[in-house]
Amino acid sequence: MLKLKKWFGSNNASKDEIRRRECLSKLNESLVKLEDKEKILQSKIEIENERTKNFTKSRNNKAVLDCKKRKSFYEAQLEQLEIFRLQVVDQMRMLRDAVEMVEP
Repeated sequence: MLKLKKWFGSNNASKDEIRRRECLSKLNESLVKLEDKEKILQSKIEIENERTKNFTKSRNNKAVLDCKKRKSFYEAQLEQLEIFRLQVVDQMRMLRDAVEMVEP
């Protein structure tokens, strides 16, 4: 009886579905974490913009350059996070497409 279940995949289909759901939930969690990190970086960029304006008014050129460097660093990190987010979304799409192809 067990050999028949293995051959016809009655038990494996449910395990595969469980694995897919777990993968999708993990991808959703990572997507949420990436979005949170993006929000944090956006706020840091805004803070650096404000600091740059204040230092420009006080004519502190060295501090202005430091703020601009930090801002460009944060922007580069933000671009990387956007790339990671797109990759996660693509993986989720591929998983969903695979599920749709398997189901009749």
